[in-house]
Amino acid sequence: MAFLLSIIHALVVAESKISLPLDVPQNLYAVVVRSSLCLLILLTVPIFRRLSYELFLRTHQALATATVYSLWRHLPSKEAFPLVYVYLLAALFLVLLLAQIILIVRRNGIFRYHLSRATITDCHGAVHLRIQHQKGLEIDSGQYINLWIPWMPFISFWSFLQTHPFMVFSWAPGKQDTIELFVKPRRGITRKLLYHAANGHLMNPVVMFSGPHGTSIAMDEYESILMVASGFGIAAHLSSLKKLIYGYNARLGRTRRIRLVWQLRNQADGIGAQSFLNNALDEDKLDDGRILLITIHLESHDIVIPFGKRATVYPGPAPLSRIFLEEVSGENINQPEKQIVEQGPSTAESWESEKLREPRLIESGKTRDIARDGKMLVMVSGDDDIRDQMRALVQGYIQAGVSLVELDYQPK
Repeated sequence: MAFLLSIIHALVVAESKISLPLDVPQNLYAVVVRSSLCLLILLTVPIFRRLSYELFLRTHQALATATVYSLWRHLPSKEAFPLVYVYLLAALFLVLLLAQIILIVRRNGIFRYHLSRATITDCHGAVHLRIQHQKGLEIDSGQYINLWIPWMPFISFWSFLQTHPFMVFSWAPGKQDTIELFVKPRRGITRKLLYHAANGHLMNPVVMFSGPHGTSIAMDEYESILMVASGFGIAAHLSSLKKLIYGYNARLGRTRRIRLVWQLRNQADGIGAQSFLNNALDEDKLDDGRILLITIHLESHDIVIPFGKRATVYPGPAPLSRIFLEEVSGENINQPEKQIVEQGPSTAESWESEKLREPRLIESGKTRDIARDGKMLVMVSGDDDIRDQMRALVQGYIQAGVSLVELDYQPK
């Protein structure tokens, strides 16, 4: 809006054909305002954020500061009324900044507790951070924190200027005194953290954070939940897995079926999260562990291989259409004991014929017979292709009680 108003203002001035010599400070600062706004709009292009997020963030902040300062210098100093808007904006910014600082100080327990420290380890090519937080923090599943490492010069001199959003994969019914992060190393500080951790360098830096951020998803009302992930998108599902299994064991929710589908390009990408998935399967012990099913699909393999406990790796891309229809049907949900009725041969052939009709069902938007009693939730943290497939699949089953949620973290 500010950019559009500046363009209109510039067009009006140009149409009036008023001379604006740049040796006059007010005119010079008007050019700076418009140039800064143009650069801010240019920085919204995703490619600039991907090149270097830290550089993008600091440039954005510098341009915003330059815009406000130049606008203040551009306005006539003898007239108080136009300056009121600038002063109100500055006052609002300072109030919000003060509120954020107070919230960060309170949640980090800076004055009443020891500062949090992080243990950083190499987890088969990924970075595993365990933050010891004495105050304790309530974090719901699917939320993340912005992590700040105030001083770590042997890793990066500029670490004190950087904050990074990381998904929290640990979960507890109350406050967490150990916050765990599972991070994919990219360029910059995360790559350096992995290098030093892999080489056995002891790292236990002081850390601070803001958050938790992100929306919490009310999963308890759903009878069946399908989780779809690709690559490091698994990190966004781990806390939800723990919460759902805890709720099922404690009889706190309606969920009776969880299926996790994980698409991988190569097996090495999945080794880092194997222990975390095994821990979730260990907790799934009520009713002989029948609520959780994990299927992993590996593009670089052509044989079926085991993966940890009760998980299997299948070759090729995940057949999302077939998996989705299986879960929608509700045939794998643990049902109360019912009278067994003998089925005829036509019933035995129904599933095979249904598989053949899958594409037609999706294209026509028709829904198959639903055996579920409750609603179904589809949670996705995957690449663009997977998200597009799941949107198309869910669209035809909204009336059947199927909902789609795309999590805050989406892998590239």
